[in-house]
Amino acid sequence: MRSVSCLVGAFSLLITVSLHAAPEDVLVAGYAREEGWQWYNPDAEDAESEPAPAPTVQEPLAGMTPSEQKKRLQQATREALDTAILYPSVEHFRRFMTLQNFWTDRATDFTRTAKLARLKYPELDYNVKRSHYNGTVEARQQEEQKIQRAVISQVAQRYGLFFFYRGNNAVDTLMAGVIRAFCEERGISLMAVSVDGKISDQLPRSRVDSGQAEQMRVTHFPATFLVDPKTHQWQPLAWGFMSHDDLDRQMVSVLTHFAPTY
Repeated sequence: MRSVSCLVGAFSLLITVSLHAAPEDVLVAGYAREEGWQWYNPDAEDAESEPAPAPTVQEPLAGMTPSEQKKRLQQATREALDTAILYPSVEHFRRFMTLQNFWTDRATDFTRTAKLARLKYPELDYNVKRSHYNGTVEARQQEEQKIQRAVISQVAQRYGLFFFYRGNNAVDTLMAGVIRAFCEERGISLMAVSVDGKISDQLPRSRVDSGQAEQMRVTHFPATFLVDPKTHQWQPLAWGFMSHDDLDRQMVSVLTHFAPTY
């Protein structure tokens, strides 16, 4: 109710004058300005003697939805600012600042309410799920590494890796060394396949491709696949070059279907 009352109060200030008033209706008497030919108005005296137009009837804010109220007040604020810029006067600036302060107060109340809501409903607080404080970075990394080690242990027991590479390609050769060291350190079985017939010095036990790449629909190289030897099913693990740490994280992501950690 307080929010609606404030909206009504702020907007009711606007209906006392028309924000679409003509220059002769807006400029106050005695307002200092340079008179030039562009300001010349032969009917100025007659215009000053005419009564100001009656303010337009505004739709009550209380009868609008919150979205309609916001849209109407945003429009009124823009018009008040434009009027204050095009036709500077103390009153025009006062009208604009009244609306501007209204938005500032609403933003302050929104921030305060958000803090209260996070205390009442802690599931809304991102810091509970994933702390943003620098002091918790090391603990969070240790937890992530613990999960990675568990996943890698599962991979070593159940899965193996297929690695397709081009022996004459420099990037593929670099990745061959990474894959070899990665599998040796983690105890993962590796089957390397050269698709161009050139055997890498990093993987001397490689096989020459005899249709495996086409069967597994390998279109880009180097390519690393996760393979279940019992079910003969495979899953792409990585395309292109990837470091040890990234391979660890990628395995966790693939086996957890890229479940978010944030």
